[in-house]
Amino acid sequence: MKKEVTIWSEGTRLAADLFVPDDLRDGEKRPAILLCHGWGGPKSHLSASYAPFFCKGGFVCLTFDYRGWFESDARLITPEKQPPVDADGFMTVRARPVREVVDPLDQNRDIHNALDYLIEEPMADSNRIGLWGSSFGGGHVLYVAGTDPRIKAVVSQVPGMGPVTDERGFAAPTAGVQQLASAMARGEINMIPRPKEQPESLKGIGDFRTMWRYRPRAAAANITVPTLIIDQEQEEYGGRENSGLAAKNAIPKTTVVKYHVFPGTHYDIYDKNYRESGKMARDWFTEHLMPQGS
Repeated sequence: MKKEVTIWSEGTRLAADLFVPDDLRDGEKRPAILLCHGWGGPKSHLSASYAPFFCKGGFVCLTFDYRGWFESDARLITPEKQPPVDADGFMTVRARPVREVVDPLDQNRDIHNALDYLIEEPMADSNRIGLWGSSFGGGHVLYVAGTDPRIKAVVSQVPGMGPVTDERGFAAPTAGVQQLASAMARGEINMIPRPKEQPESLKGIGDFRTMWRYRPRAAAANITVPTLIIDQEQEEYGGRENSGLAAKNAIPKTTVVKYHVFPGTHYDIYDKNYRESGKMARDWFTEHLMPQGS
């Protein structure tokens, strides 16, 4: 059973789909999986593929669109000074929607709010929550798993692991990025330009102001729950050393980790290797989230 639901993320409406197993009995709770797409990937893709597949395996599943993408509302920019509120606490403003901008810190807030929604879902077992993420979302789920104790198992495929950092885990903005960020802070420009180094294959605009602050590698060093990492041999976005292999190397040696590499390039994970990687992920969640003997 699939139901359209609404998640509120810092006052912005996110469109989401909740999947419930057909054989769920009244009052029963099942392990749950929150699915996080990459870059600006649509929930419609996950809702037609991975989510129903996991749901048939007995899991409650939740998919969503990030703020400013597809069916979700956008964060609003109000260029003029805000007017006083009326007697009901409202104001009328002229606003510009921020759409198709990839801000990793905003997206992680969306994930946490989606997680808050899922945790209180009556059919979800809040003690058995898993995260599944792909591409940029693959880095997000590692970031969240390294900072949120509510997560009990993770599957991350072809993850984007953020900027290469120094020995302290820090990165720094380039001079050009700093100049643009300062110009936006001063109101000299009000729309984020497309970064020159962003690959043409990526839709929308990556927010250069926050990209350098995003540190999934550092967060992954705190992961203690079972983690499956699925990589592509010819990963084209920075190579495996900046994708799944970077994730594997960042997670503590004491954590249960499985690392698997499929032949092919980044997007083959959604096509040629979809069925096998999906089954691998479902089996991982079954092993580490389902009660023994179920």
